[in-house]
Amino acid sequence: MTRTHAFGARSAAVLVLPLVALLGLGTGCDILTDASDGAGAYVLPSETGDGWATARAAEVGLDERRLGMLLADLDELADHRVHSILVVRHGKLVFEEYFEGEKFVLARYTGEMGFDRDDTHSLASVTKSVTTTLVGIALDRGALASPQQPAFDFFPEHADLLDSDPRRRSMTLEHLLTMQAPIVWNDEVVPYSDSTNDLVRMFNVPDPMRYALSRPLYAAPGALFDYCNASTNILGDVVRRATGRRLDHFADTVLLAPLGITTRRWYRMSADVVLASGDLELRPRDMAKLGQLFLNRGMWDGRRVISADWVDRATARVVRPGREHAWADWYGYGWWHWDLVAGGRVWPAYMASGWGGQWIVVVPSADLVFVSTGGNYDRAEPMSARRMLEAYVLAGMK
Repeated sequence: MTRTHAFGARSAAVLVLPLVALLGLGTGCDILTDASDGAGAYVLPSETGDGWATARAAEVGLDERRLGMLLADLDELADHRVHSILVVRHGKLVFEEYFEGEKFVLARYTGEMGFDRDDTHSLASVTKSVTTTLVGIALDRGALASPQQPAFDFFPEHADLLDSDPRRRSMTLEHLLTMQAPIVWNDEVVPYSDSTNDLVRMFNVPDPMRYALSRPLYAAPGALFDYCNASTNILGDVVRRATGRRLDHFADTVLLAPLGITTRRWYRMSADVVLASGDLELRPRDMAKLGQLFLNRGMWDGRRVISADWVDRATARVVRPGREHAWADWYGYGWWHWDLVAGGRVWPAYMASGWGGQWIVVVPSADLVFVSTGGNYDRAEPMSARRMLEAYVLAGMK
């Protein structure tokens, strides 16, 4: 595994740093502390004009020694597959590290290696939190009236599906936002290489939305939590129909541009239907902007992007996840929740989470945003985001 910076790469096992790097000359970064063999060196993130001010971790009350320990412990894991770690506190980017890995797009390895500050990363289901944010902005702007609107109101051409199961009439946007629309859907047990996988079928049918809306319900909407890609993809097309703009184009104008995000890739199922449930690609620094936007209750750089009311509503603890998602304590409108434990206290947090180790974690009581990306698609994460936060970032924080 290789640890990388904007100015190059270095071995994670034994980092041999040239004198120029130790002096912080000509690299754009200042190395502030250093382990005896170079492993675990803390590097001050560079200001690049992308909207982030930077500061030393110690200046915002974080323990630089513990952050160095995190890097040293990752060095001991021969194949940890963490691709990036970023920490923002008090609005300052204070920790930023990248590690080499293979890019993964639409459930396939591409053969292309990354990652550094300028590389985008597949967000997997972190995308769901972006989509629910766009629902909130559509509500703020009056394009949508209420989360209680019936979902089928936006699909009049598919009204015939209501006759086959009247329970569909009661399925609201809120049910979709909170994963309480119990749609019969299988894209987790069936591999993506199998054409019967429901998400794969959405890509291959003439009308992706009709396919999703036509799937049976196995319970009444609101009866239980069932994490399902169909729900978020329906929401994405609701936004398109309500605003008259394709989801990615709407996002560019109302969310990404106000945050100064200029680099992104988002895949489509058809000419008009964006994959709203996954695989948006952003730079980790831009992922952190989304977290900071929510931490600021909808404000970025003095400008309101989302209403505070929506941020509060979206990040409220609404429903407890089922057994398959017992790793989280609660779920809201596209945001998961943890009660982190570190330094002898509990730190409530909410987060966007994606397959493979993609995380945007917001810890309001610490005024902190944590971002990590990874490539643990086929195994458990040997260095989990929760462990990084509890053992290295929050522990010992002042």
